[in-house]
Amino acid sequence: MPSMDCPSQEETIRLRSAETADAEFVLWLEEACMRDYATALWGEWRPSATLESVDLTGHEIIEVADQAAGCVATAVHPDQLLVKRLYLAPSYRNRGIGAWVLHRLIDVANYRAIPVKLSVLTTNPAVRFYLREGFSIEAETEERRTMVRAPAIPPATTDR
Repeated sequence: MPSMDCPSQEETIRLRSAETADAEFVLWLEEACMRDYATALWGEWRPSATLESVDLTGHEIIEVADQAAGCVATAVHPDQLLVKRLYLAPSYRNRGIGAWVLHRLIDVANYRAIPVKLSVLTTNPAVRFYLREGFSIEAETEERRTMVRAPAIPPATTDR
């Protein structure tokens, strides 16, 4: 039985830059992944954008075996790597794909010696996933939990 910690050998995962043609997929993902949590929190669902107004800056499409499976949106700043979105289509969840993507982001942040930060709705159980992946809750409001994962400490260098 394959481990749930990492994708199986036959599941080739890759990230590619989102294109204009991906806008509909990204909006569908947002609704598929967030509608229930938003409705539980605010009593209704409101998409963050329309097809005409969606901004795909910083978005990458997660592909599994050449099929669009999710998206991730990030912004790298001098003091942090901000994860704006990490969505997986329901049929691709619990297969280690999200962890694979998150570990790639953590590697980038570690290389730059900056923390990874993100925000999760308080109604979203994904907070357990992020805690399991080494994040901690930095701040919390009635609506959101801000989470952070400190960069790995680089190895000490010695001058001889």
